[in-house]
Amino acid sequence: MTAAPYVPEPLPPEGIDWEAHIPQIASANRALARYDGIFQAIPNPGLLLSPLLTQEAVLSSRIEGTQASLEDVLRFEANPRERISDTTLADI
Repeated sequence: MTAAPYVPEPLPPEGIDWEAHIPQIASANRALARYDGIFQAIPNPGLLLSPLLTQEAVLSSRIEGTQASLEDVLRFEANPRERISDTTLADI
């Protein structure tokens, strides 16, 4: 028995009433523009993004089998000289 690969329907799907989606698209566009304006007004936007990037890195690393928690990573970033186990350090 040979398994056939899944082949999705071509994009964009047919039958979408694009005109009905214009208000939602406009609302999303306004929200992104507001966010972009606020983000550009911040002197150091990395301060806002850094915790999110760290959290995402911890979560994606769990998929790879690492054991370091977000608390471990933040504790290490706050004080890299603090004594931690070699295993945790390797995971961080």
